Amino acid sequence: MLNRSTIAGVALLMCAPLLNAAEHTVKMMTSGANGQIMVMEPGYLKIAMGDTVNFVPSDPSHNAQSMSIPKGAENFTTPMGKSAKVSFTQEGVYLYKCLPHVPLGMVGVIQVGNAVNLEQTKTDLVKIKSSIAMNKDRIEKYMAQVK
Repeated sequence: MLNRSTIAGVALLMCAPLLNAAEHTVKMMTSGANGQIMVMEPGYLKIAMGDTVNFVPSDPSHNAQSMSIPKGAENFTTPMGKSAKVSFTQEGVYLYKCLPHVPLGMVGVIQVGNAVNLEQTKTDLVKIKSSIAMNKDRIEKYMAQVK
């Protein structure tokens, strides 16, 4: 039979990654720092499990919406034109887009810990690329950073 101290210790160990969680920012930019239009900055982000990403739009026409997520993770959609925070508690690779600007290549990649779903993400990417008309190379450059 487990005593209260053991149960409390196990609970604390399970929560430890969340206690050390960091917050990151992705700017959803109409015009990026290097002159690119309709871009996520950064386009590729590697974070730890339990970290939070604050999606910050530069104008009312941007949002962030998941397109490919690891098995067991939850899809996310941020409100149009409003900053929103998303916590990532499932390890793997997440592909996301700005819904109105995905044809212009406004996409991003977040790697949470290990890329446990890399093969599935690559399969999903083939389908996703058909919705991107301009700047198709962006998502490939971001995916090339996944290790």
